[in-house]
Amino acid sequence: MRIFVLLFLVFRLHAQTAFIPVKGLEKITVASEEDYWLTELTPLTDLDEIVSFIHNDPFKNQFIGFIPAGNPLVKEISVNSFYGVRNHPVHKMMKFHRGIDLQGKTGEPIISTGEGVVIDCGFRADLGNFVKIKHKYGFESIYGHLNSIGVKKGQVITRSQKIGTLGATGQVTGPHLHYTLKKNEVYLDPFDFLFMNFERQL
Repeated sequence: MRIFVLLFLVFRLHAQTAFIPVKGLEKITVASEEDYWLTELTPLTDLDEIVSFIHNDPFKNQFIGFIPAGNPLVKEISVNSFYGVRNHPVHKMMKFHRGIDLQGKTGEPIISTGEGVVIDCGFRADLGNFVKIKHKYGFESIYGHLNSIGVKKGQVITRSQKIGTLGATGQVTGPHLHYTLKKNEVYLDPFDFLFMNFERQL
């Protein structure tokens, strides 16, 4: 009987110690899930530094959905007008083009390139119907000359969610998407970001 009781006590003690939480394990778990892009990527405004940081991070697939990366059109990329100084097709004078124009047909779907919140949408003479989305790490994406807007201000948007359709509203000569990226209120050339579709490359 004593042997049985002794064995029971030993088993009970072993069972209790087996389920004692290991100190520091919670910290390791939190550390592995910590969003270090908030402190390392957020301050960056230089395009080369931003692109290099994203491409060289081996864990980029964990964060890429929160920034405007990839193609806002559900089709092959075809550029009508690049970022930079150009002869404006409507005003017929040299102006700085703060975005990139992507070729398409009226009614084609426009999708958000990253998760975020709609901070503005509506109509402007220069942009026509537009949607502006705020993303993490200081990024903003703007989609202009839409035929229709499918979201509302304050709406939370997921990556690849349809936000409207391509059109020719505002000061344009034909249907296309005007796509603009900003980071910390600084305009960026969106071209490199159009090909940051790492998830589909796996």
